[in-house]
Amino acid sequence: MTEFHYEVRVKIIKSKNDYGEIDYIGFKHPFEDENPIQARRKAFTDYQNCIDVLLESINLQYSTDEEARKYLKPFFKPTFRTIESTFDDTNNYGVGVFMIIDTPPTTNNFFYTSQEYLIHGIGNITPSCNDPNRIMAHLEAELECYEHLEKELKYYEYSNDIIEVVFCNSAEWQEGYLGNGKWKSSYEEPSTCQILKTPFDWNNYAKPYWWGESEEDYKPESISIEDIIGGGENNLVEFKPSLLYNFSSGKPGIGIKQIIAKAICAFLNSNGGYLFIGVTDKGEPQGLSYDFKLSPEGKSEEDFFRLEFDQMIEHFLTFSVKDRIFGDFRLFKDEIIFVIKVMPSKQRPIFLNAQNGKEFYVRGEASSRQITDMEELANYCISRWGRD
Repeated sequence: MTEFHYEVRVKIIKSKNDYGEIDYIGFKHPFEDENPIQARRKAFTDYQNCIDVLLESINLQYSTDEEARKYLKPFFKPTFRTIESTFDDTNNYGVGVFMIIDTPPTTNNFFYTSQEYLIHGIGNITPSCNDPNRIMAHLEAELECYEHLEKELKYYEYSNDIIEVVFCNSAEWQEGYLGNGKWKSSYEEPSTCQILKTPFDWNNYAKPYWWGESEEDYKPESISIEDIIGGGENNLVEFKPSLLYNFSSGKPGIGIKQIIAKAICAFLNSNGGYLFIGVTDKGEPQGLSYDFKLSPEGKSEEDFFRLEFDQMIEHFLTFSVKDRIFGDFRLFKDEIIFVIKVMPSKQRPIFLNAQNGKEFYVRGEASSRQITDMEELANYCISRWGRD
């Protein structure tokens, strides 16, 4: 028995009726071999056969992985209604290739942080299926497994399957941006990564800002903040005087952060928008001096602010939404403010981690509106994310 093997998992929708009930097919094909690279190749052959059969059933041909993803959406798109399932009780439909850890080595097993890794997939077979950042992390962990075992087992002839791809990690790229066109030295260029080949086309992810729009759309310094602020608060614009400082108590407060997070949550669940911190509700510059004076002595005020902002996102929304949120310091009427652009969540609803549990917000005409009625919430989610 080897330290790991591969498995192809399939769960596809055959039909959906008017009541949201789904008829589907689900199965798993394990692939084991004394030499795991052979098991890997067999798994990808099986994966390819599954994709070919599905596309032949709807009389479509494809030449790229992107085309296959587009054509196969009807097989993987469930509704938000409750589903009685004999295969499992999730809405994870798709086709995926997994590396399964069987017997972690007794030494140097630092890379075995999970029992399984999705290394390629179409649909929503796992939450990481459509996240290139996480897929790349899984592929790098997979190659690390081979490199470790090669020292002990010389028959792992996998070098012919290794490829080099240029990949821009969205989270690292955003963290590396310092403002004013400057980047941390370690983030000046996208990384060149070594992985074992898959059908995924990494060429689409070699440059910054593949995760939504163009570079000019994402960089806060590319917008005319005077024009946007001058238009006042609306369904796409929100003003907040501070990130931490409570002007009523004169002290920092977690409740101020929650107000910011609530606005971001509403933008994520709607059409996105701009959030200006350091601006009064009348559109006048407040500046960030009150937040900055909370910075510990000897610490950069801007670094302190960014850290507090990141901690706020992680605490109230989880860091998984960070690639939809872009912020930078700007000068507005001689005052430093923080400009945030929030991109709408494309695939799922986002909930606020409030003191009394999960809360759901959408953007109204000029404020964040909480939806508490379950029927209204379900209808909103179905309308926004539940259909093609």
